[in-house]
Amino acid sequence: MRLLLPHLENERVAYGIKEHTFAKLLIKVLCLGKNSPDASKLLNFNTKREANNDFASVAYYVLKNRCPKNGNLSISDVNKCLDDIAVSNTSKKHDVVHETMLHLLRNMTAIEQKWLIRMVMKELKIGLSQASIFGIFHPDAEEMFNVNNNLEKVCLQLSDPNVRSHEIAISLFTPFSPMLGETAHPNKISEVLSGKPYLIETKFDGERIQLHKQNDDYSYFSRNGHNYSKTFGASAFQGTITQYIHQSFLPGVHSCILDGEMLGYNSDTDKFGTKANHYDIKSADSGDYNPCFIVFDILLHNDKVLTNLPITERLPYIRETLAPISGRIQISHYTQGVSKADCIEALNKAIDDREEGIMIKDCESVYRPKARREGWFKVKPEYVDGLMDQFDLLIIGGYRGTGHRSGLMSHFLLALAKTPKDGGKPNIFHSFCKVGSGYTKNELTELNEKLYKHWKKSDENPPKSIVLPPGFKEKPSVWIEPSKSCIVQVKAAEIVSSDKFQTGCTLRFPRVEKIRDDKSWFECMTTRDLEDLKQKSGGKLSNKLYESMDDTTPVKKKRTVAPKVEKKGVMERFKPSDTSHVKMVHNIFHQKDICVVNGPKPYDKAKLEKLVVQYGGQIVQNPDSQTYCVLADKKTYQVNHYIKSNIYNIINVSWFLNCIENRKLLPWTPKNIIHATEATIAKIREDFDEYGDNYTDHSTYEDLKDVFSKIKLSICGQQIGP
Repeated sequence: MRLLLPHLENERVAYGIKEHTFAKLLIKVLCLGKNSPDASKLLNFNTKREANNDFASVAYYVLKNRCPKNGNLSISDVNKCLDDIAVSNTSKKHDVVHETMLHLLRNMTAIEQKWLIRMVMKELKIGLSQASIFGIFHPDAEEMFNVNNNLEKVCLQLSDPNVRSHEIAISLFTPFSPMLGETAHPNKISEVLSGKPYLIETKFDGERIQLHKQNDDYSYFSRNGHNYSKTFGASAFQGTITQYIHQSFLPGVHSCILDGEMLGYNSDTDKFGTKANHYDIKSADSGDYNPCFIVFDILLHNDKVLTNLPITERLPYIRETLAPISGRIQISHYTQGVSKADCIEALNKAIDDREEGIMIKDCESVYRPKARREGWFKVKPEYVDGLMDQFDLLIIGGYRGTGHRSGLMSHFLLALAKTPKDGGKPNIFHSFCKVGSGYTKNELTELNEKLYKHWKKSDENPPKSIVLPPGFKEKPSVWIEPSKSCIVQVKAAEIVSSDKFQTGCTLRFPRVEKIRDDKSWFECMTTRDLEDLKQKSGGKLSNKLYESMDDTTPVKKKRTVAPKVEKKGVMERFKPSDTSHVKMVHNIFHQKDICVVNGPKPYDKAKLEKLVVQYGGQIVQNPDSQTYCVLADKKTYQVNHYIKSNIYNIINVSWFLNCIENRKLLPWTPKNIIHATEATIAKIREDFDEYGDNYTDHSTYEDLKDVFSKIKLSICGQQIGP
């Protein structure tokens, strides 16, 4: 194959031999005079106006009466010699290159040397296209080469023309690139599938994972091939999930490969989290969430590869493989559709349920690793115009671009206005998000030209009207005075929590829809608008239903008055509680700002916040330098982030409850503190020793138990203690 397609090895194989070098080698082997007619033909082949003036044809004319009638080299010999030439050329061993070429030329016929020359020149001229040669070798050969650009790998893996490439790619404990969905508009589904039935399932907002199992051994691979078996569990009694799902596999199932999505499940709320909830399900500590594997495909069952079966024939194997365990391992639910209306109805249901979107799968689709255009489609509300809420945001900073965007501000820091109390023009702007996509190169250039004269260098302080969070790190290359700036209309998938911006939240996957030249700088979105959106949608921005099948034909809207259901966007514990009707009963926490992150049962975030207000305190959702303390019961992603910032006192909820019980503000003790600032630590050291014993206050029995548990004694040179 490499001799038939020599041009496909341009990068991997370099012979370092051109026509002039070949001509000199032939002259040397044939002992031709330097000024002889044949030597002149070889050295000046491209000046001749003959019908066949390629070098190989000219060389054949010179060689045909001077070479043996029978050569003594096999294809394998020639292939090995070409390998030696390529290796020697790479290592600059030109004498070895010449010796190997001389060996080839002295042991081949004239016609063999003609084809040898064309192989070395990487231009075979046999009248067959690359696609034709690949097609004869294997039906998947050209497709695989287009993916990996490695002819050797194609030949090794596709040696059997009866075994398709997507079957070869599947083997136990070897990661592979999963099959992907093509982004699509509902209108496209009926066009592509031409009325054929299809499957509809929820598009999950988690981590794509392959589960490989053989007996008691397990492996978990991400979509990029990263191995997370150490966290999830490599054997039956280990990890954050394997030990809980091992018994779910039915008797007789000794091996399988499952494809699915790893989600975070909260047993207290019986809900799945989303990426907006700021937890890492691949971590050993994912806070309130435990891993739950949602299986939507199976690729191997008891050593039988299933990828060549249609999806409708693969899915029954899942039920033959495992029995679902709620909150640990579940099977994705499929429904069938046949028309565009079915797709629209499913999309609208996903919007109502605050789901990310839907997946559409051709019933006849086989599983092709790494393929994206093979019958799977992902449909999200943001792919359809008019379904997503949009944001009119003000540019307050710019970041210099690189590559083809060098010389321009390619990314922008955006803000919204703090709602003015008097209804006039806003004069304070809170940073909200960063955006760097959605516009064309021409639109970006025009925007830069419009704002260029108003940019201020980044080493200057931002305008006083711009408010950034404490410790803001992503400093723009330039600032701009809000009154000199302009508004851009931004579209995004979701509002997510973030302490990188003054708003305490930001946009997930933001992109610019258009530049609002029709709006003045002070007409941007306000903090009140943002709060209304967050409360209305739970963070999700798809609030409207898709009402038309095409540009002209309306569809009967099947949405009725929605029952009161719990939203699946942002969990209740992450939302501020309504304290407008809470009456103060005591002023223990008078004029103290307190941020509540989480609490123990039965004191959830909402209940603790109401208690703060009830006992004279003020609630803040995002702490700053004026915050008295952050209350938490356990370390979560959010708490760990506050710890890393090292600017907040993070206190256990037990201290807060003790204050309420004693009806007074109690001092912090070492056992109350999850994390403290340097100033607080210095104050604690004035009153307590290294074991947490107070120098002046009387100790209780429980206090002494706590102190003694931290003391290690040395007896006879050995450490004893807890």
